[in-house]
Amino acid sequence: MNLTTIIDIAYLLLGPGAWAVLLFAMIKGRKRMDLLREPLPPLTEDAPPVCVLVPVKDEERQLRASLDSILKLDYPSYHIVAIDDRSDDASGAILDELAESYPKKLTAVHVRPGELPDGWAGKPHALHVGLRHAREQDKWLLFVDSDVTVSPDALRAAVAVCELKRYDLISLLPRLRGESFWERLIVPLCGAATSAMFLFPFTNYNELPRIAFANGQFMLVRRSAYEAIGGHEAVRDTFSEDVAIARKLKRAGFRPRLAMGERFISTRMYDSLGAVMRGWARNFFSGSTGRPWRVIGAIAFMIACTYSAFGAIGWGALRSDWKWIIAGVAHLAIIVTALALSYAWTGNRVRYALLWPLGCAMLIAIWLRSLSMCVTRRVEWRGTSYGYRIGRGVVSSSAR
Repeated sequence: MNLTTIIDIAYLLLGPGAWAVLLFAMIKGRKRMDLLREPLPPLTEDAPPVCVLVPVKDEERQLRASLDSILKLDYPSYHIVAIDDRSDDASGAILDELAESYPKKLTAVHVRPGELPDGWAGKPHALHVGLRHAREQDKWLLFVDSDVTVSPDALRAAVAVCELKRYDLISLLPRLRGESFWERLIVPLCGAATSAMFLFPFTNYNELPRIAFANGQFMLVRRSAYEAIGGHEAVRDTFSEDVAIARKLKRAGFRPRLAMGERFISTRMYDSLGAVMRGWARNFFSGSTGRPWRVIGAIAFMIACTYSAFGAIGWGALRSDWKWIIAGVAHLAIIVTALALSYAWTGNRVRYALLWPLGCAMLIAIWLRSLSMCVTRRVEWRGTSYGYRIGRGVVSSSAR
């Protein structure tokens, strides 16, 4: 086998071959996560009580819409505990106003500036505080972020499936709303990259106890299982407390599940290009627990397996070799198809897949920002600066 043949085979495997495998895995994985398909199982007459916990940090623009949707859930037995986590905007006042309007349904809790203990990340601490207000009879805990809107039947569907299938946790992936060009271009790509990097569908295989993922934007967990692993106190030092809880549950023999939920929940995660860059860099950093290897691998994949399509076409054109040109065009077609599915599945326009060279360049920039966090061990997030150490998690925090 000569060098030319080796190069040909290497490109076919690393370029169109790698993306063909990824496309197949995406389709197969989505089927594995299609747990809330119609017809949904009916809820039993003795629906178990649920405590809905909503952490709030500087969300005055989306807070009312989010809580209004939660207040309209058609579930027969639930109450809401919303926790204002040291907000600098009007979030705390909005919570107090809504709690006064719905005294039997909504409890407002406040974590004041200076009350975040060392060794805790803000969100796990806020939820830990909020749990003190759960009722003794609550059998399930639903964690919902304050930038998420839910459909009226979201909780009913999630509880019914968990009760029928005996799942201990179900977490839904949302429809990703975007109002600006950059949000619509980048956020679905980040979601698709996260799915590939952290092997989302493998969460639903009991045979793989070390692989689990959850999305804290909507995470329903059986209270007895949650308390058995130590609750949020056991994950107090991580920014990805949702993922950490799913991993602890699975390793302890419980049954967490990750499901497609675009019909039931939606979110606008960030409202500017800067917020998208900062937020997703932190997400990749925390999901990797501060270790750089997944991010480095993702960057290498993007360069070697994605942008190489242009190199193949250029090389074929330079040598008048149609085999390389055809392979490069096929490579591009597979990339666009895979990304078009990612945009469609998150509720975005598929035409953004045609802009993948720009979107993927921005994704690489986000990954580089995440790598810088791995080097500095400092994370700035929503008014708080955290010191982080691999193996120890959050070791210090200070408000700006």
